[in-house]
Amino acid sequence: MKFSTKVALGLFAIAGLTAIYYGDNYYTQKKEERTKEASYAIYFETKDVLGFKIKNKNGIFNFVRSTNEDPWKLIAPVELSADQDAANNILAAVQQLKTQQEIANTENLLSANDQKLLAPYGLENPNASITIENKSHKESVLLLGSGLELGNKISGIVAPSSIYAKNPAKNKLLVVDSSFAELISNKVLADFRTKRVSDFKGNTVNNINIKYNGEVITAVKENNSWKVVEPTAWPGDANFISDYLSRYQGLLAQKIYERSEVNDNLIEKLNLKNPIATVTFAESPGHILQTFKLGITKEGIYTFIKDGAIAKINLELWPELVPKEKYFKNRSVMLNVSLDNISKITLSNSLSFVKKDNNWYKVSSTTQQPSVSETPNQDAFSFFSNWEFMTADDMILNPTNDQLNSFGITKPLKVFSFEFNESSNLKPIKIIVGNRVPKNEKNVYLKRSDSPTVYIVEAGWLSLLAQLYSVGDPSNTSVKKQME
Repeated sequence: MKFSTKVALGLFAIAGLTAIYYGDNYYTQKKEERTKEASYAIYFETKDVLGFKIKNKNGIFNFVRSTNEDPWKLIAPVELSADQDAANNILAAVQQLKTQQEIANTENLLSANDQKLLAPYGLENPNASITIENKSHKESVLLLGSGLELGNKISGIVAPSSIYAKNPAKNKLLVVDSSFAELISNKVLADFRTKRVSDFKGNTVNNINIKYNGEVITAVKENNSWKVVEPTAWPGDANFISDYLSRYQGLLAQKIYERSEVNDNLIEKLNLKNPIATVTFAESPGHILQTFKLGITKEGIYTFIKDGAIAKINLELWPELVPKEKYFKNRSVMLNVSLDNISKITLSNSLSFVKKDNNWYKVSSTTQQPSVSETPNQDAFSFFSNWEFMTADDMILNPTNDQLNSFGITKPLKVFSFEFNESSNLKPIKIIVGNRVPKNEKNVYLKRSDSPTVYIVEAGWLSLLAQLYSVGDPSNTSVKKQME
């Protein structure tokens, strides 16, 4: 036999085996589908569903989506965004609804012209129904009837929590669990519409504007960095602003007043005629993404949402929705300081701590280097670690001389400095420790020598500073008492 003939026969055999393999798979898949169709009251693949309708005593609720990756939206009874969890839960529940029993001798009822024949089963005027539409626009329908009167219509053991159902694609009427009917029978628009108050995407926001109590706060994002531009310019706190955007994006209404309920009296009652605060998120000054006009009463916070309804929001969220200006600012005390280049903490002419190989060593003169046998000082390590991440509770950006005097900056409690590697060409930064804050003894004023800003920080770190002063130097033990 020629080689070419052998090859041809081999390829033919492979093709045949492949056909058998895929053929077997096809028939196996079809068999599984038929088994599922027989087992479940209504059969579909969720990924193929692009629309479904719920009908109950409160109306018809029509859900659609463009693709299986897009969110659901309601198009009836009104057009608005749908509650994604509610929509997906309904599909999941009906998809799992199994046929408990097919009712014998009901084949003719599936196509009966006289709907009164279905009355004994509660299917003449069904209590509820669901219609599933797939991407091929093929519809599957399940009608839900009345509960069973055990032993009256069918024989066999059926759970009391069962109802009659009709799927026109089936051969007989069905008995199914009542749980799905209970899930959809009493639903109203409020159960299906989204409770989400916002619809903007956080990564598209480059401008935040807050107007409240006669003050304006504006933060803008430029070159991927946030900064506050009103009322005073300062670098922004990227983490806080990110959390702030997330707070609005995740904001859920406790209650919705639909457009049909909204009137002038309601608007005035909820203090939305003259909003207490206005928060605007924009991609740019001329491209507003969403504006929240906030009214407040003793019951809650209120705002219009894009579909014209009014959302009620938890009253306790007010400080998070309209925060103080200081929270938008980067309040790091060591802002714009090259921390990696800090090589020395100088407390006095006779007491310093030098950084070497990421450890800190005590030295007693400005020129001394730590000896080889010197043990790293953990107090200095703890002190510096605390300062790396120190954040002020508040800041006074441009204090007057009178304020500096009252803060104790002109006659400080203590002054120490951070010094830098020679190669960095950076000047030492003195830290001036002032008075405790009146009426808030847990805080203290301090100032950096390279900035006019006065910081209000928690005073807990003073004990670490006092510990450094007293390391190996009994003459400095009084410092600890000063700082208590």
